[in-house]
Amino acid sequence: MQHRLKLQQQQQQALMQQALLQQQQMYHPGMLAAAMSQMEPVPGGNLPPGFDTSSCRSVYVGNIHVNVTDKLLAEVFQSAGPLAGCKLIRKEKSSYGFVDYHDRASAALAIMTLHGRQLYGQALKVNWAYANSSREDTSGYS
Repeated sequence: MQHRLKLQQQQQQALMQQALLQQQQMYHPGMLAAAMSQMEPVPGGNLPPGFDTSSCRSVYVGNIHVNVTDKLLAEVFQSAGPLAGCKLIRKEKSSYGFVDYHDRASAALAIMTLHGRQLYGQALKVNWAYANSSREDTSGYS
């Protein structure tokens, strides 16, 4: 059952991305920006119950290939909007990171358009970032 739900979510996301590409070709950039501001990512992943995304401007990026650099991560995520910051936490097999935007709309766009994007053959996992009581101290990372 969960596998089927996940497959449906992936198919829905692929259709949304395809529709987005078609819209970008059909509409004036100003009209596209207005339409994008009305779109919302579907909450998913491991968000805590009752998590409010209304003021979020940061996204979590998981399953990052070890060859991905801070610079590449920033370049990829700048496609959704100007960055306020970008932090890559390197791990032996699969790294993760956090990307901060100046506004919520850019963060939402990043989730909708970059979740599942392949970098070095690994699909990125992108979702809202949130504080976790058992989280690792990442202050030593750039």
